[in-house]
Formats: sequence, C-alpha cells, structure tokens
Amino acid sequence: MQEKIRLGLVGLNFGHHVAGMIMADPTLPVQMTKVCDLDQEKAARAAKEFGVGFSPSLDALLADPEIDAIGLYSGPNGRAQLISKIIRAGKHVMTTKPFENDPQAALDVLYEARKLGKVVHMNSPNARPIGEAAVIHEWIDAGLIGRPTIAQAHVWTNYGPAVPEPQEKPQPAPAAPTSWYDDPLRCPVAPIFRLGIYPLNVLLDVFGQATTVQVMHSRVYTQKLPPDNASMTVGFENGGIINIVGSFVVGGPDKYTNTLTIGGTKGVIYYRTGPVSRDGGPVEIILSTYEQVQRRTLTTGTGMYDWEFFAQRIRGEVAQDVTTPEQIAQAISVIVAMSQAEQTGQMAKVTPI
Repeated sequence: MQEKIRLGLVGLNFGHHVAGMIMADPTLPVQMTKVCDLDQEKAARAAKEFGVGFSPSLDALLADPEIDAIGLYSGPNGRAQLISKIIRAGKHVMTTKPFENDPQAALDVLYEARKLGKVVHMNSPNARPIGEAAVIHEWIDAGLIGRPTIAQAHVWTNYGPAVPEPQEKPQPAPAAPTSWYDDPLRCPVAPIFRLGIYPLNVLLDVFGQATTVQVMHSRVYTQKLPPDNASMTVGFENGGIINIVGSFVVGGPDKYTNTLTIGGTKGVIYYRTGPVSRDGGPVEIILSTYEQVQRRTLTTGTGMYDWEFFAQRIRGEVAQDVTTPEQIAQAISVIVAMSQAEQTGQMAKVTPI
C-alpha cells in the first residue's frame, strides 16, 4: 500500500468543512497531519477536534519536513502570492475556487509551479474533467450534439434568515463589508462568484473563448452587502451564449445541484434537471438526439476535490494536468469582466489571455 500524501491544512473558515470531509474518508490518498489558521485558538480547537497536529503559522508548516502538501483555504485575493511561497518551499498545493482574482497572477504562479515541478490543483476547474464534465466532454468530442450553441445552468441554496417568506421589499444592506464574502469588489456578483462558478467553469471549457458578460442581480432578504439573487450571461467568439442563475434565497431540498442544460445543433445534454434524489444517491445525465436517448448515473461531480489525481500527480504517475493554466486564467478573466459589469451596469468585454 502506498504511503498517503501528508497534508497541512491552512485556513479554517471554509477549510474546516474540507478537513471534516478528509477525516471522514479513510480511503483517500491524503492524510491531514496538521492544521493552521491566523486565529490560533481556532486552529488549536480544530487540531483537538480532528486529532491532528497544530502549527502556529504557515512558515512553520513550510519548514516541516513531515508535510508534503498544503491545503490552502484562505480567500482568493492574493492567493497566487501565497501559492508561490508554498511551492518555493517545496510543497504541493490543493486549494479551492475561486483560484484568484487576478488572471495574470494566476497564470504566472501556475507557470512557476510547472517550472518547479510542483502540483497545484483546485476543485473548480478540476485538473482533469470528472463527473458530469467528463461525460459532457465525451459526448461533445464524439460530435453527438453537434456544435454547442446555448446553455443554461443554475445553482442555489438558502442562506437567509429563518422566516417563512422574505419581506415584500428588499431589505437594506449594511454600510460596509465584514469579510471578503461581503465585499462586492473582492466577491463580485456573490451568488455567481461563490456558487455559479462551478457550472461556469464547465461551460467555459465547452464553449471556448468568451467575449462579453452581462449581469443582473437583486437583494431579496439576506441583509448582506452583496446581492443574494443573480443572473449572468456570457457571449462567445463562436456565437454561443450561456446563462447562469445563482441564488442564496431559494428554499427546499434541491440545493447546490449545479443543474446544466447544453443545447447543440444535433441534440441536448441534460444534467441534474428536476428534483434531487432524497436518499442522496446517484444523479442522472441524459443525452437526447434524433438517433438516441442515452442515460447515465453519476456519483461524483465537478466541484469535488480530486484527491486521487492530486496524489498521482505528486507521485509522478501522471505526466501533467488536462486543464491548462491558460484555461484557468481565462476563467478568471470572465470573472473580472463580471465584476466590471456589476460596477458599471453595462455589458463588459472579456480580455483574452
């Protein structure tokens, strides 16, 4: 049996959730060894909860010879700089979406990682197509739906107050952000930036070079500074159009579903349309053309942490990622345009990488 990749986890706001997933699955090829956070009391509590070591700082983790890789779960702003520091210290990196806010900084650090022979992965876009993205690639590459022309995606949940219904009028927002989640400049069009980014990354890979972005958003009742209800439309060089709807105020059990419908000149792909399985079982992806209706069930999807591929890359069992640095940076360029569209209220152009 191969030894597990020893992981030091940094950032315990969202990282606490990731730590829980790692500890709950002993079959994973990674082993959480130590935790670290700017709030050392929080880190000490998490270390005790998970039965792992505590590190007082990132520098201490980087100097630790027992750590192979860093799970980095800080905010996206300036993350490329932190990753550069980590890979220069000889560690590999698993992080989360959004990867960065600056496309050039993202591109530079991914190039640096390749030069240094270090692995940098995230959960969206994944380093290789997994789940629905892998099946979508297979069907589109085989020409089964022809040329993709249009797509619709939605992802939502409910982060609102525990009331049966929102007030008739949108509620006022606080005057200033309390974290990067609440800052429109660091977290633009929040429902898309935090939730809609999963289907966005899948669709950008399908449709190619984006050219324009438009957004519409509102605040229904979460009483946060950013909007809680939003729609984003992206136009592409090849004439394709996609629309992504994200919301923090949709109730019911059908949350975080990343529903996708992709229409092409010969047929349609449907993923997770309709109510979700109440038992948490497999979800369905459907190909519908004149020649056939093909159905498959999936147990994993994009947005999952592909720890197996991460470990394979670190061990040198796989040559390189399928997803390129340019694809990752281009996706961030679309987010930059989305932010510009939010600030100006006008259509924004996407800068090619």
